[in-house]
Amino acid sequence: MATPMRENESKQTTDSCSSSMSLTVSSQPKKKSLKRPSELEIDTSFDAAMHTDDDESPENDKFAFYRHQVAGHYPIFWNAGVICKPIQKNELEFYRHIQTHLPTLVEFVPRYLGVKTMTYGQLPPTPTEQKDSRMDFGNQKSQTAEFNRFNQWGLRCHNKKKQDLKKSSNIRYIELEDLTLPFSRPNILDLKIGTRVYGVNDDPQKIKRKIEKSASTTSCSLGLRLCGMQVYNPVDDTYTFRDKFDGRNLDEKGFVNSIKQFFTCIDGQLRLTVIERLIERILKLVSVVSEQKSFQFFSSSLLFICEGCGPKDQKRLFGTVKNDNLQRVDLRFIDFAQAARDTEEKGVDKGFLKGLGNIVTILRNLLASNAEDIRIHGAESSLENIAEAASVTTLNKK
Repeated sequence: MATPMRENESKQTTDSCSSSMSLTVSSQPKKKSLKRPSELEIDTSFDAAMHTDDDESPENDKFAFYRHQVAGHYPIFWNAGVICKPIQKNELEFYRHIQTHLPTLVEFVPRYLGVKTMTYGQLPPTPTEQKDSRMDFGNQKSQTAEFNRFNQWGLRCHNKKKQDLKKSSNIRYIELEDLTLPFSRPNILDLKIGTRVYGVNDDPQKIKRKIEKSASTTSCSLGLRLCGMQVYNPVDDTYTFRDKFDGRNLDEKGFVNSIKQFFTCIDGQLRLTVIERLIERILKLVSVVSEQKSFQFFSSSLLFICEGCGPKDQKRLFGTVKNDNLQRVDLRFIDFAQAARDTEEKGVDKGFLKGLGNIVTILRNLLASNAEDIRIHGAESSLENIAEAASVTTLNKK
């Protein structure tokens, strides 16, 4: 596994955020205001009312570890362009609900393809030689899936959760499209959005732990936290990885530097067109999410994907060109295990909008300047009316 890059920036604790988040707990709405999902678990006995034969996929034992999993708690598996992740809490309900009740949001999330039931024996065997670059990862036809370097975050998740997986005779997985398929060597960035990192079903001790953890990270100060990242280097045909532990150690300046690194070419040039396209996409998502009154989103993420390998390098390194559009991008809203039904129609919370406002501002400032110090003005221009209460944050020169 490639050694994750570490920043030397020290953690920055924001007392005001910790205080305000504590107030959030004490003034939490009554239980009836939010529909509480079931306990966090692998869903092996999902309510029959939520299950229909129409979206249950036939069995297929050709599974592999998903090579581009950069974050998450449970391992994600891959089969013929479809990813499978264990059903957690009310994520399945969210995907099914928006198909008919929130169609404007559908284009901003991974395409929902159904549900699959598998046994532990159907899952791919754990690789015995993790550093072998020629491992057999199953019958994966796309160039993306045939990449000869393995992002081991999914394997780490598997080793940590395999006892939970083994003890269940049948495990139900939600099937989603593999968003990396159009890319030859996808660069991926997973950012957790919002200042609130606990769910409505968390017990008081868990809420306290999460608040304390958030207070020392950029989730508190920016409403953003890096959960995972991979960046391709065509010179030596390798990826550089960052995981959630790296993200927790970043202060605001380190976070901005990481975002800048993600959008910087090997020659040091910023990928301006890619940034512009992603800003446009985020603003459309903000408009859709802020208008809906069905869900509140806690601990959800934005997933950024762009091409990491140009056509010339693809041809030189691999003999064929899969993606001839170096400016291709994708941005999706993901991870809805903590999404709560908003029965009082309050809409998304201010901490969530603060994060969206800050990532737009960071990207706009990258376009405008390569200066060391980047000012984050909370919500500006087209986000002002949406995130009117977003905090104003300034990154001073460290």
